Amino acid sequence: MRILITIFVIFFLTACHTRTSEEAYKEGKYLESISLLTNNIEEKGLKKYDKDKAEKLRTLVTNVMEHYETNLANTPDNDYKKRIDIYQNLLKMKMMLRDRFYSSTVDFFNNKYDLEQLEQTIAKQYYDYANSITGTDSISYKNKANLYQLGLERYNYKDIEKRYQNAQTKYMQVAAKEYYDLGKKFAQERNYKEAATAFSNASQVYQPLGKYRDSDKLAIENDKKYCTQEAEAAYQQAQQLSQNASKRHEFREVADYFNKAVKVYQPYGQYRDAKALADTYQKKGIVKVYYNSSPSQFTNEIREYIDSYYIEFTNYLSDADIDIRIDYDIDFNDLGKSVNHETKTEKVFDKYVEVPNKKGKMTKLKSYKDQRYTIETETHSNQLTLTTNIMVNGIYSYIKSFKVKETSAKYKYIYSGDVPSKYRNYSEGSLKSRDELYKQAQKEQLTELRSRLKDIAKDLSYL
Repeated sequence: MRILITIFVIFFLTACHTRTSEEAYKEGKYLESISLLTNNIEEKGLKKYDKDKAEKLRTLVTNVMEHYETNLANTPDNDYKKRIDIYQNLLKMKMMLRDRFYSSTVDFFNNKYDLEQLEQTIAKQYYDYANSITGTDSISYKNKANLYQLGLERYNYKDIEKRYQNAQTKYMQVAAKEYYDLGKKFAQERNYKEAATAFSNASQVYQPLGKYRDSDKLAIENDKKYCTQEAEAAYQQAQQLSQNASKRHEFREVADYFNKAVKVYQPYGQYRDAKALADTYQKKGIVKVYYNSSPSQFTNEIREYIDSYYIEFTNYLSDADIDIRIDYDIDFNDLGKSVNHETKTEKVFDKYVEVPNKKGKMTKLKSYKDQRYTIETETHSNQLTLTTNIMVNGIYSYIKSFKVKETSAKYKYIYSGDVPSKYRNYSEGSLKSRDELYKQAQKEQLTELRSRLKDIAKDLSYL
């Protein structure tokens, strides 16, 4: 119990722990440390903002500012990424510390760093970063354009907007040519799918500038060649399989390949006679099922667990390949009553007796006596057996039966003889009716039936 209490106290203290500014600062999360401190100051309000808190804020901002300034001084001018990160952090500090009731406490920082000047500085870093990249391919021009754009989002520095537009235009021109040339290469290698993708990419990347040469036309031509290749391969595979097909599942496989030819060529119309052949072989692969058992309560189970795209349920036995019949018998027996007698002996307290102990002094001890009594157990039970028969005939045969048994019993316990006072006559259990036992059996019956129907469906798929 003490261990449980200790664990609970530790968990409670951990859950209630509030992260402090000092903890964040020690972990090197300087902006978070300022945020935690200023949030605490703002929650307490101006009335509770005393000299100690002001000094704490002043010290923290000084340390963080000096940390970033030292990093800037030690960072090479051409390490643009690191310098941008530092200026971004100073900008975030500025946003956190300006226009607050405690802002005058850190005037030394707010007066030193102007918001617009920081944004202009960041934009200049992006500007210089982009200028340092030599445009040689689409990737380099894309990188230049992205950097100019990031800088422009901060501040419209010098001609950064024009440079962004020029770099973006150059990227689209160079990328379109690269995709176009790649498409030509793939087309020569008869890799029409990749060729179509490359020509399509050339068209898309150049779209803001207009149409790029004949990329749209070549994309369609190569996609059609690819679709023709795929359709013809599927068509030939279907024809090859059809030569030896004799079973329904083999006919369905042939139909699948013809349908593949139809589907892949669909954007360009009909592919030869693939659609008609697919329909023909699909019909050959159909398995017609008739079900008309009495009672017909298993219709839903049959249609759910046997149904598939190649299964067709018919209304007439004469039209069917498979005839499924399910029936069941109910055998209910009242097993009557049985009586059992059991004699028991139990030691019970009788009285206190005085006996001498080792020192000869008299002391009282409990004495016990044997009480013999009889327990009469009267049992009344019944049983229901539900036997289900599954019969499948036709081009496939399946005959199975399974039983589900449910029983119930009521017990009466009657005491007689010298019965200890703690025992009383009592009853337990209940004798259920035929209908109650049948409802119980039905649940198990359906579970087992569904399992058997799954087995049948699996067998039908191999016909």
